[in-house]
Amino acid sequence: MVKYLGKRIKIARIKAGLSQGELARKLGIAYPTLSKYEQGHRTPDSVLLGQIAKILECDPGWLLAVEGERKAGYSPVTVTLPVVRIPVLNKVSSDFPEHVSDKIVEYISLPDVPKGAYAFIVRGDSMSPMVRDGDYVVFIAHADINNGDMVLVNNEWGESLLKRYHKKGQEVFLVSENPEYATIKFNRRYKIIGKVIVAWRKIGI
Repeated sequence: MVKYLGKRIKIARIKAGLSQGELARKLGIAYPTLSKYEQGHRTPDSVLLGQIAKILECDPGWLLAVEGERKAGYSPVTVTLPVVRIPVLNKVSSDFPEHVSDKIVEYISLPDVPKGAYAFIVRGDSMSPMVRDGDYVVFIAHADINNGDMVLVNNEWGESLLKRYHKKGQEVFLVSENPEYATIKFNRRYKIIGKVIVAWRKIGI
């Protein structure tokens, strides 16, 4: 499937009259990343795939279909992708998700996001380069947390931190992507608010 997906992204991009650089900028990703998608070396996640289909005005089913399905009738036709309206919070209090209405500053709409999700604007560079200052992270509360997941955590002062969840034996550590930040040993002074499921970046065009 990966081989066909990459080829079809390229076909739809050319049909839309976009260069790789132009499509990469619209998606908010690096040019080499898009090139790897088209070559079949990497596969975009479901949210990014929805954005690709929307920008290129093609059916995501056609992008994902294997060769036999393509012959059976899939075609790069325009479709409307369902999107979810997500509230963006300027602060995540320790009693989240209670009393959030006064902390909503705006809404964003993204495809393929579970209902009940919230977004938070990242401050700082502790998770850079994967997630940068000013990016939006979408998270869900009370989700099952697995080793390596990105989580939103509140510390004892009520500050919201974005970290990787790592468990070693019976101990849990909160790890930054940026090596300049020290690893934190999880304890009762920290509270996991939710599991991050996607990051979103505004790109000026």
